[in-house]
Amino acid sequence: MSAGLLGEASAYPRCVEGKSEPDEFEALVADAIDALPEEFRKLLEKVPVVVSDRGAEDRAYGQYFGDGVAREGYEDRIVIYRDTLERDFGHDPELLARQVERTLRHELAHHLGWDERGVGGLGL
Repeated sequence: MSAGLLGEASAYPRCVEGKSEPDEFEALVADAIDALPEEFRKLLEKVPVVVSDRGAEDRAYGQYFGDGVAREGYEDRIVIYRDTLERDFGHDPELLARQVERTLRHELAHHLGWDERGVGGLGL
């Protein structure tokens, strides 16, 4: 994984070594977290949100790793893929911001137990 790690929902990313401020993409992810209802932001206080540039490898905009909010057998994390999101939506800053938020919500729904079909039914 690369780039920053988002810690608490209301905080900006803890950035990579040598960086004191989040980059523009990390700020979009932080804004997407801040836009969540409070109860969902609280869930993310224990689930790291990682920005990665390996989305092309997985052909994805984001990924959820873990076993869900109801279990604690594995470490949970949400990965948001900068490379694929910027490739497909970076031409329009507003569209990119909306897609980052949609991707975050999609992966959060997986954390809450929704499978791919269920998440699709939510419009995510």
